[in-house]
Amino acid sequence: MENSKRNFINLAVVTNKKGEVLVVKRKKPEEGRGGKVLTWAFPGGRIKENESRAECISREVLAETGYQVTSIKEVSLRFHPDLPVIVVYHLCTLISPQPVSQPSEPWEIEEVKWVKPEELKNLFTTSLDPKVAQELKVV
Repeated sequence: MENSKRNFINLAVVTNKKGEVLVVKRKKPEEGRGGKVLTWAFPGGRIKENESRAECISREVLAETGYQVTSIKEVSLRFHPDLPVIVVYHLCTLISPQPVSQPSEPWEIEEVKWVKPEELKNLFTTSLDPKVAQELKVV
């Protein structure tokens, strides 16, 4: 896989009928610039060979959370403010309101939970992408 694809991370912005957003807690926090520690994130990951961004999102969310989702649209693309990656944010819809399986990456994900969008600022240690914030109606 060429280096440029490895530098892209696809993240899913998944909401439920209660208006909550799906987040995951990493078992091994990632260290970013300036000593920031990234523990909570939107589920997602890197594209595998011959996979579209939407397919990547579906596979990664299922593996990390047990939920089946479909990417509706790409909301934003930005250089991450604290990590050397480009992040593509996808607005997603749930196929089923309940998980369809157990997460298959227990070595990577410690916790999966739904939170109100305004709670993201208490979990995330980096700035919320402005277009994602607008989509989630977070001021």
